[in-house]
Order: sequence, then structure tokens, then C-alpha cells
Amino acid sequence: MAQLEVKDLTPAFGAEILGLDPQAELAEHACRQLRMTLDERGLLLFRGVDIDGEFQAHLAGMLIGKDRSSAGDEDPDAATNPFFVSNKEPGGGAPYGRLLFHSDMMWSDDPCQLLSLYAVQVDPPVVPTMFASTTNGWNTLPDALRARVEGLHALHVTGQQTRGDDDGELLQPIREQIQSSTKPIGNPHPRTGRTMLYVCQMMTQEIVELPNDESEGLLEELFAHLYNPDNLWQHEWRNGDLVAWDNLAVQHARSDVQIDGPVRTLRKVIAPRPLLADRPETPRFSKVS
Repeated sequence: MAQLEVKDLTPAFGAEILGLDPQAELAEHACRQLRMTLDERGLLLFRGVDIDGEFQAHLAGMLIGKDRSSAGDEDPDAATNPFFVSNKEPGGGAPYGRLLFHSDMMWSDDPCQLLSLYAVQVDPPVVPTMFASTTNGWNTLPDALRARVEGLHALHVTGQQTRGDDDGELLQPIREQIQSSTKPIGNPHPRTGRTMLYVCQMMTQEIVELPNDESEGLLEELFAHLYNPDNLWQHEWRNGDLVAWDNLAVQHARSDVQIDGPVRTLRKVIAPRPLLADRPETPRFSKVS
């Protein structure tokens, strides 16, 4: 395989990887380079690659440090029973609506480490995916604001908070069982040790040490900083694009997808995939309103 080339997507985070050949075996030095880039930049973009679900799952496992013998076990259904985020595929996840910024399973004490989306079919005009860096969000937090959140904890719950739903476009995952997790606002990443600004629009319900009004006011200040344009990157999907990102270090969001709009089918792989007994309930979906 030719040497991989790495190009920063923004000054804050994200990297485009050039030279990946899915037909060639990844050398160990290339695996180390990709893992290091993921830890440093939080998100990897591979443009126009022809891959199947098995390769996508193997790459996801490798990126979080699984060895060659076990990396493919991250998502054994990826090839035979793939999961799609789609407005057209039967049973597709999040088939319509708008999604606020979040990390998947942020309401869990053990959320997944990595997500990847592969553009199987996207017809223009395609709704983009937006990303925000929680590590850069913490690193650039003004001193006065940082002093106010030191030692505070946020409660994250299943579903979607309704803040900012002025247009009735927000998608609401419906689960039979509500789950929640409380974490420090300045939360260390379990693998890299880097501190993350661990709050999100979608799932963060409150700051537990503060009264409701103070909690929401402080959260709005944190959101304004975390989702500042300097800390965002937006991906305009094209067929064959693969984006893999650290689910904790980087949050994602999207604007409104229409069920009768252009085809938007993305194959999704998570790593590590929870054991069957531990997998979260598959939600139903409706608009918040």
C-alpha cells in the first residue's frame, strides 16, 4: 500500500486520509498512523472509497485498538445484516427529522467509542452532517467559564431535549426504558485522557448541582461555545464517502431530513458493538411536536 497522506480538515479537528486502498492489507505502521491521527484529530474522512460492511467494521475495530484477529468481530452483522441511517431503507434509523448535537449513547455509563458512516447512496441535494469537537471545546473554554463548571456534573438522558425546537423538525427517539448517566462536565476521555466538554444539546438534561434556571442558563453558555463555528466542521456527503470519528471526542448533528426527499442512505458501524444482551433498545421515532 502507498503511504497514507493526512490533511487537516479544520485548524481545530478532523483529518482527511488520502491513499487508502481497501483491497490491500493495512500494514501495521499504517494502522498506528490512523490510530494516532484519530486520537489527535478526533475524526477521519476517506473520500470516494469502495468498501463493504465487513471492511467498515474491521477498520472501526482497528481504530480503537483491536488486533487483527478480533477487529472484524466488532460488528459481525455488518456484511450480512447492515444497519442504515436512511430515509428510504426499511427499518432505517433516524429516517427523518432534525438531530441536535450529541454523542451516541451519551446517556450510558459505557457509550460506544467510535462511529462510522459510509455513503451507500446519497442523491443531491443531500443533508450534510455537522461535527463539533468536545476536546477542543474544553481546551478553548474561557478561564472564567471554566472556573464556573469545575467540579460540576451533568445529567444525560435518553431521548431528545426540546430546546431550540422552533420549527417542529426535531426527531424524538421513543424508548420503553429511560436510561441516564451523570458525568463531570470536564470529563476525561477514557482512552486518551484528554478532557472533554461533556455536554450536548440533545441529551443533557441539567447540571445536577444547580437550580433549573441557573442550570439551563449555564448550559446555553456552554453550547454557544461548543457549537461556535470555529469548532464545527460540516461534511457534504458524496457516494463512497466514509467518515469515522471518536464518539466521545466529537459530537454530530444534522438538519431536517424529509422522508420523501432525496435518497440519503448511510451505512452505520459502531465500535465496540455491545454484546447482544447489553445492546440498547432499538428506538421508534416521531417528531417531538
